[in-house]
Amino acid sequence: MGYGTDFRKTYEQLISTALHHQGKTFTTQIKSLNYRLRHYLARLHYKTLCYSKSKRMLEISLKLLIH
Repeated sequence: MGYGTDFRKTYEQLISTALHHQGKTFTTQIKSLNYRLRHYLARLHYKTLCYSKSKRMLEISLKLLIH
């Protein structure tokens, strides 16, 4: 188990080398999930007028999408 990240130097300073795995292989899966969530939920888009004003509403929207 560990943390998969890209090659930013910041991660090297924050995560111990024993737990740190760098490479595209480790970040592809989470990026794919993020893109899928943004596709289905407009409130997760970068530039949109439809956004969640509260953390609670965002959590509810994600739960509705997942279930």
